[in-house]
Amino acid sequence: MSTAAKQETAWMGFMDIFPVIGTVKESVELVLALYEGNDAVIKEKQKAAVNFVKESLKRRVKLTLPAVAEEEEAVAVAEFSGLSNVREVRKEMIIEHVLQGSKRGSKPLTPAEKKERLKKLQEDMLKKIHIIDPDFYEELKEELERSKRGEHVLNNDILKFHSKVLSKFIQDNGIANLQRYDQIQQEVNELGKHTLSQNTAADIQTNMVFHFGEDEFYVNANAVMYGVYCRALRDALLVVLGHINPDDVTEEERQRVNFVIDNMNNYEIYVDDFAKVRWIANQADKQNKFRQVKQEVVNMYKTDRGDNWCIRILRLVQPLFRHPQFQRQRNIMTSDTVWLGSIHNVPVIGKIKESVELVLALYEGNSVVIREKEQALKQIVQLSRINIKYLKIDR
Repeated sequence: MSTAAKQETAWMGFMDIFPVIGTVKESVELVLALYEGNDAVIKEKQKAAVNFVKESLKRRVKLTLPAVAEEEEAVAVAEFSGLSNVREVRKEMIIEHVLQGSKRGSKPLTPAEKKERLKKLQEDMLKKIHIIDPDFYEELKEELERSKRGEHVLNNDILKFHSKVLSKFIQDNGIANLQRYDQIQQEVNELGKHTLSQNTAADIQTNMVFHFGEDEFYVNANAVMYGVYCRALRDALLVVLGHINPDDVTEEERQRVNFVIDNMNNYEIYVDDFAKVRWIANQADKQNKFRQVKQEVVNMYKTDRGDNWCIRILRLVQPLFRHPQFQRQRNIMTSDTVWLGSIHNVPVIGKIKESVELVLALYEGNSVVIREKEQALKQIVQLSRINIKYLKIDR
């Protein structure tokens, strides 16, 4: 006998807090069985679903199909299984049941069930992370404390990620201290901004947020995945930017950037699945809003702020490194001569005059001269794009 719901009703069950809805009871039960991983139950529900499809075909096109052998004995379903709570609801009441069922779940999870859920979530998380970092490992834990601001459906860091990458590039290379930087500073600042519309930015930051109850099972796997992917993307972008000359960027380096971005977009690394399901709550308008916002984010990462974004930045800043002052400072670092001073017949030798003078000033304790030489040395180091190790000097 068919267990299809009448046209005005649907069947509903839950995978933890996630609703599964369909007009055919067997299809809902099969999805839940697949999620729970019980092979015996999966086999039973597959046959039940096939039987329903064949019965439907017989009624519609009068096909004669071989009967599926009945199971000698129905497979027992665990007491805590979501299959035991599949129920028929009127379609106009679906939203209410989703909100109630998502909050309560079928039953409160036992410690053993929570452990099993965490295991599945961790396996899924590590599978996605190992695409870009095969050696990564971290154990997930249930979030027992609730954020006062709620959980964002899309990670709020999306709005400032590229600005942070650009700021690090400017700082690491002393670009803000180069002559004529003020002439391009506004354009550089614009490149550091996200390219999302104001409405989309507001949705990510404020509107697309869900507040979980204290008694609800919640795991923030997104924070771990997003953190790993952001570090990988930041490093890949900085490798490209580090060339200064855009013509020196290799195809392999650009491919690495695109590889990380493509996986971020394909696996929705910046999306909190728990918050997403609860916020959407099977509402069509919210589902459409999520798709619209996500597509803007995809386009930003892939098109507006990808490898070509790095090339635009380099073409903007590269001319600053051709300035005569920069070349003079670089010549200091490649000169064959050294500077020599002494402290009570103890020699102080350095390749940069200002560094020798600073050591002498520190020894003599002249704070005015110390500040002067520190500024001069800092400018040389930044202009020359060298790494410097700081040593503690005891006078």
